[in-house]
Amino acid sequence: MLKVAARSMVELSVDFAGIHFKNPLIVASATPTRDAKHMRKAVDAGFGGVVAKSLFGNTASLGRRYPRPRFLLYGWKEYPGYPKNKTRCFTLYSLEDSSAFDYERYAKDINETKKSIGERGVVIASLSGSNAEEWEELCDVVNGTDADMCEVNISCPYASDLGLKMGAGAIDLAPEIIRIVKKRLAMPFSAKLSPQVSDLSSLAAAAEAAGADALTVQARLAGIMIDIETASPLGWGSIGGYGGPYLLGYGLKGVAEVASKARVPISAVLGVWAWDDIVRYVMVGATTVQSATAVILRGYNIAKVWLKNITEWMERKGYESFYDFKGAALKNIISTKDVIRAPRDVYLDMNGERCIGCGECQISCFYDAIGLQRGKASMDREKCDVCGLCLEKCPSKAIYLSRSALT
Repeated sequence: MLKVAARSMVELSVDFAGIHFKNPLIVASATPTRDAKHMRKAVDAGFGGVVAKSLFGNTASLGRRYPRPRFLLYGWKEYPGYPKNKTRCFTLYSLEDSSAFDYERYAKDINETKKSIGERGVVIASLSGSNAEEWEELCDVVNGTDADMCEVNISCPYASDLGLKMGAGAIDLAPEIIRIVKKRLAMPFSAKLSPQVSDLSSLAAAAEAAGADALTVQARLAGIMIDIETASPLGWGSIGGYGGPYLLGYGLKGVAEVASKARVPISAVLGVWAWDDIVRYVMVGATTVQSATAVILRGYNIAKVWLKNITEWMERKGYESFYDFKGAALKNIISTKDVIRAPRDVYLDMNGERCIGCGECQISCFYDAIGLQRGKASMDREKCDVCGLCLEKCPSKAIYLSRSALT
């Protein structure tokens, strides 16, 4: 007899800047959203929305042409067991400034996307200009389309390297740009912020005050890699977007800082690789969560894996919607001045039977508390400062935390 699976009671939908999403997963503005065909693939795979590649103004039309090749991966193929096993410790380095389309073709592609997706997904246009007149021009282009909303790109990590005041290079003009867009654009929009600022929360507050309906926090960093044999940059010779899952903690910090003060919703982006990364971003205050790198390297169907795992986790925790745990971690984040210092009842112990004698703990003990005798590590608890390095490095879990008093 055929068994019918029980229907989940978990509600995955969210509302963001007045727009309804079937779930909070969005493909960020990047190669996987280069045109209508690929944006439809993303929604067919399960993503709740897509952000199209940014439309640059005509002053930056150079960005519509890409170097070849334009993607470099560090620490990817070298991972043991690749391609069956994939690491989350790598860098994706790329230079693909904007959409390859001009104004007319961009508008047509947005309309094609919305026609093919319909109400199954949210279509988000993306704009980046270099002066006030161009921002108005770009808004008019998008106003003539069927886009559901727009993302204002004042965050591209390398657009300013074109010699124009745009992207992250125009971050000081963010409030002015947002006021122009607010006045001209006939749809909700999110201001995408750059991490390359000294005070992200103040920038977010200024963007909100200027009229942003939502905030996207935050873009990749700009970086470069040098070939030591030629003393030249690898790849195309200039800076590029530099990022990967290792930036997750940086991204969570940024969203937490903004969410603690913002009154508008936040779309989180940076370092998302697994389903629990999405949960983490929601827990620090995000309403939607974007990813590009994971889609580039794992494919559109990663959405199915993420949604399945998130649903199962929510059912296990008893959560009925994302709103049940949205911002839940914010109250637990404390200032470094409030961290408990030098507690007297925390120590490290060692299980000699589990020790494999690799010596990794001794290499990183700067308190001379660990020695190797007859192929086994031993610990002097009087010298140990409980820094935790040996605990983190031990491959056999021979070292563990103890709260017993010294004897």
